Amino acid sequence: MNNPKTITFETRYGNIAALQWGAGNSHKMLALHGWLDNAASFSHIAPLLAAQGHEVTAIDFPGHGHSDHRAPGHNYGFIDYVMDIQAVVKQLETPVHLLCHSMGAAIAVMYAAAFPEHIKRMVLLENLGPIPPYQPGKAVESLREALKLWDKHSLVHKRFYQNIDEAIAARNEATPMAAEIIRPLVERGLCETPQGYHWRTDKRLRLRSFFRMAEAQIQEYLAATSVPTQLIIGKPRTYALQYPMFEARLESLKPDEFVEIKGDHHLHMSQASDVAEKILSFLSQD
Repeated sequence: MNNPKTITFETRYGNIAALQWGAGNSHKMLALHGWLDNAASFSHIAPLLAAQGHEVTAIDFPGHGHSDHRAPGHNYGFIDYVMDIQAVVKQLETPVHLLCHSMGAAIAVMYAAAFPEHIKRMVLLENLGPIPPYQPGKAVESLREALKLWDKHSLVHKRFYQNIDEAIAARNEATPMAAEIIRPLVERGLCETPQGYHWRTDKRLRLRSFFRMAEAQIQEYLAATSVPTQLIIGKPRTYALQYPMFEARLESLKPDEFVEIKGDHHLHMSQASDVAEKILSFLSQD
């Protein structure tokens, strides 16, 4: 169970790499990771779910992990990730359960709203839609800044780590976590070169979005989500959910279950057993 199968989805947008736990199990689950993470972020929770009969397929979003990067000259528009999910789901046995963290949760909500027939149940971890949304009166300023950043961006790697432990320490500056917990995520996110290790993630992922959805659009997607949904967040409220529209979004979604668990933004890693218990209980209600 702890040794996932490596698979690849061929799509018109490029190859999407994935890890799969419990291959052949009857309950199909697609797992979607957060921004700058990868499929290995589910390394702690997926074996627990697989042990209970779930086939957990965790993808690397384009530009992350071992998946292809966007073509030269392209950026990472948020809506494009929804099309990536569409391309993967078409190759799975549907309906599937969705297990989604952070950015993955924001993408999943949009796909589930558009194609509820493809989704059996959905578990959202630490997110309720794209952030930040469009701010009235800031459209031109935001576009100008994004274009300036795009104009001077470079894909050349300048920072290298001499070993994996050094990279773990660097990642811990942004995501404080025990080394043994974060190690699978970091290892999958690294590329080894003669100069040392550098991150595999596409540097364009850090550029600012050219366009952002309006809050009204986001809440419309949330309100249209008819799939049985469980929302799990860390307690106390983490930095990822410290935005003023959280309560309004929660009211729009009306999740079937709203669970708070003591933990951080990556609680599916640091509190895997507790989160898995809540998820399994929710999924067993069919």
